[in-house]
Amino acid sequence: MVNKTLIADTKDVFEAFLDNGLHREYAIYCQFPHYSQKLYDFELNEAKYIEFNDGYRCGNQ
Repeated sequence: MVNKTLIADTKDVFEAFLDNGLHREYAIYCQFPHYSQKLYDFELNEAKYIEFNDGYRCGNQ
């Protein structure tokens, strides 16, 4: 199986990935710096892998 990475070019796209649960199945690269928002902080812990363009990384990988 090929590993795929989703690209979030805006915060709205990133939040849509989280809302749809895609962060549990796919790696996500965000083309913007990490921003702290308590609404999605717990979802980041469930993520396969997320990286922001400022180097912040999180996930279970």
